[in-house]
Amino acid sequence: MKRNQFPTLIVVTIAAALSLRAAAEVVYTSVEVSIPNNGYYNLDLNHDGISDFTLRSALLQDYCQSGDGYVWSLTLTPSSGNAVVTAAGLIGDNDASVLPSGAPVSSGQNFYPNASLMAELSWGSCGIAALGEWLNVPYRYLGLKFHGSGNEIHYGWAKVSNVAYVDRHGHLHTSTVLSGFAYETVPGQAILAGQTTDAP
Repeated sequence: MKRNQFPTLIVVTIAAALSLRAAAEVVYTSVEVSIPNNGYYNLDLNHDGISDFTLRSALLQDYCQSGDGYVWSLTLTPSSGNAVVTAAGLIGDNDASVLPSGAPVSSGQNFYPNASLMAELSWGSCGIAALGEWLNVPYRYLGLKFHGSGNEIHYGWAKVSNVAYVDRHGHLHTSTVLSGFAYETVPGQAILAGQTTDAP
């Protein structure tokens, strides 16, 4: 009887391992969303009807002693408990990092849990400035961390392209496009930026 129990145990263990591997899944969503000035998009990574992040383009008028100015910004705001990857080695930095394809998104990164600056332009009488890693960046990745329905942590990414400039007449031109996002269904498991299937 003992001889029969040992092989059965091996079969059960292998079956459990295969079942666990089958449960691991990258869920990828292909979209093509253009975000206009003073527009936004609520990003729901796991399609549970709850917004995980808000990507917003905003144009505001500024006032100073010299006169009027303008500030345009592109920001990502996580819902409570969620966060975005920020510059490596700069803990407390609130600028969202630009990740290349294949960059890991995992517990090894620095994450910022509040509104994160992607890009900003200031012009007019109050001065000229350009901030953020995402200014005029074609198709790169945001690294994302969010909580699932059971409050477990998942990692994901969103692919964004941004162009923003002020012409010689002082007119703002912007193009911000979200072209896909994905997340890993296994809690705590890393994902690579741009990964769309279980095998990276």
